[in-house]
Amino acid sequence: MMKQNSKAGLLPRNCRNRFDSHGQSTRSGLTLLEVVLSIAILGISMVVIANTYFLGVRNAMRARLRSDASLLCDAKMAELAAGVISASSASAQSIPENPDWTYSVDVQSSMQTGLLVATVSVEQSGTGTSNPVSLSIVRFIPDPDYVPEEESEEESEEAE
Repeated sequence: MMKQNSKAGLLPRNCRNRFDSHGQSTRSGLTLLEVVLSIAILGISMVVIANTYFLGVRNAMRARLRSDASLLCDAKMAELAAGVISASSASAQSIPENPDWTYSVDVQSSMQTGLLVATVSVEQSGTGTSNPVSLSIVRFIPDPDYVPEEESEEESEEAE
């Protein structure tokens, strides 16, 4: 027959609560509250880490789009300066190399004779973009229709 301990009841000796000299329980292991709190802390930290990750991905995509806009805008300005595209205003023209973008050109005369103020703008035109990227560059370009005036004979004689 099994010997019963009046202090511990029917529990085996290794499952009973142990008490130190002050009457405090010294059992080993975790309580349910400690387990729930640790899982809650782990869950909250995982949410913060996931949000930080997605914020980084979104910013990386935005930086890539800004870089693309800068390259496209610079290329269109170089084409305008080289005379590949005409030095006249145009709006919402599709870029054949990159159909997700459109460009606009605004050409105005400047205060300096023989120069034009050219503004080239590119904008992301793809569908499904909630916040499209756009960029503009302004530069002086030579007026292709400008013909310098000939110096008169009197001015050239005075200069000599």
